[in-house]
Amino acid sequence: MNNYHYLKDEILKVNEDIRSLISTAQSLPGMDESRFDDWARTCRRLPDQMSEDMMRVAVAGPIKSGKSTFLNSILQGDYLKRGAGVITSIVTRVRNGKQLSAKLFFKSWDEINAEMEQALVLFPTLEWRRTESGLDIRRAEEREHIEQALKRLSADQLISHDTRNINNVLLSSYIKGYDRVYDIISTQNTIRNYDVQSFSEHKSFVGDENLAVYLKDVELQIPSDAFATNIEIADCQGSDSSNPMHLSMIQDYLLLTHMIVYVISSRTGLRQADIQFLS
Repeated sequence: MNNYHYLKDEILKVNEDIRSLISTAQSLPGMDESRFDDWARTCRRLPDQMSEDMMRVAVAGPIKSGKSTFLNSILQGDYLKRGAGVITSIVTRVRNGKQLSAKLFFKSWDEINAEMEQALVLFPTLEWRRTESGLDIRRAEEREHIEQALKRLSADQLISHDTRNINNVLLSSYIKGYDRVYDIISTQNTIRNYDVQSFSEHKSFVGDENLAVYLKDVELQIPSDAFATNIEIADCQGSDSSNPMHLSMIQDYLLLTHMIVYVISSRTGLRQADIQFLS
């Protein structure tokens, strides 16, 4: 145990040294700070990860391989949404709790607008922009302009590296889901809780990419004898999803995990796409 604490302290010291180097690199003249964002984010969350006594298990695999069904079987209940097509649109974390409940963490208006502004930086053309002020999705005129601009994109602009362009998908999802969530979002991070009676209502957000884009996180509390209270199991989106945001979210969660359960469909078997993803 003493060796464990010693190694833990050493890792945290190395992490602080790396954070210092990243900060120095970002301050160099002419250096693009965003190049170090992923590294800086990983270093920032490492201390919290190491202070938690939580083991994380990710359930991953291609679309329709049976990930949610597999988890429901372990939990002995119909807790995770199942169905045809892409059902899971956000990583859904499951923990052992005293009472059945779902907690949805929503982004704030500032976070949503900042994400959209970032996506617009790489937009093929900005000729449609009618205002010099910062973007605000709450302005009907601005939503209409973005929607019209997305419709004018050519097939080449919609596809990037043989997949849907992530910036276009992000903008489109925000526009399509706006009318259904605008009364939930606020200037602060909103948390919506669903108890035993309303638990199933959370599935409408998890199963729709146009609503899931407004979420930061989803946590389910499920009473179960199947796993301990210090274990978190996550139902991930399909590893072969056509939505590039899904792959990005899966990768972010896998960086936090200690174990991956990769589910292979009995219908298709192990494919080249599975090997590529696992690699």
